[in-house]
Amino acid sequence: MRNQLFTGGALLALAMTSTSAFAVGNGQPFTFREFFVGGGANAHPVPADSFDGTYYSCVHFQDANSIVESGFMWLSSFQDTNSVEDSQLNYYQANGYHLYTNYRLQADRCDGSGTCNNLARASYALNSASLALWSDPLQDTTLTINNCQVVVQNDADDVLLGSANELTSGQKIETADQAAGDFDIQLHDWVFTAAGQQIFRNGAVAFAPPQVVFDGNVTLLGGAINMDHSPEGSGNLYWID
Repeated sequence: MRNQLFTGGALLALAMTSTSAFAVGNGQPFTFREFFVGGGANAHPVPADSFDGTYYSCVHFQDANSIVESGFMWLSSFQDTNSVEDSQLNYYQANGYHLYTNYRLQADRCDGSGTCNNLARASYALNSASLALWSDPLQDTTLTINNCQVVVQNDADDVLLGSANELTSGQKIETADQAAGDFDIQLHDWVFTAAGQQIFRNGAVAFAPPQVVFDGNVTLLGGAINMDHSPEGSGNLYWID
């Protein structure tokens, strides 16, 4: 079992049961070679430029204007410019596998003006963030949040595919209104591990973009925006030059 505090070269995670609101291909194109995930995955290259997923998180207030958010996202599908790509991701038989990320961000509130309906709204500027991508070849890992920390269990077969922890830019907005909020994180030091380089390819060479983008759309706020709460929603993960 891992309690993931996500300091330094921390970890990232995501979810698979609901469809994402993003469903767009925003990133640099890559080929994902499923056979190299391991487990029972068949040889099947997947062309894509982004992932969709479902994320779960916990926002903890360090003080009235500063937060730390820790969360995970199960990846649910490969996307390209026009559609969802066929894959063995989350397939229920032995050739299926899971992918997930974990993330952590720290941010300070920069605006507290209300919404057009005069309901609470909070805007944050990110000071730091970290993100990592994992494979779960045997589809047996469980991810939960306890005391605002991500807890990973049954992860003996999981493989780190890549990570980043140097923030380029980032914003987060939450509201108590109909549109509950969103966030966007861009990191500029993404590095694939040796396992990740074997799986992610750009033609005959490794896929090696320097920047990763993770954005999310809040569908359930999970509490009052001025107190510790547990947002969840859809997310999109992709890489850029």
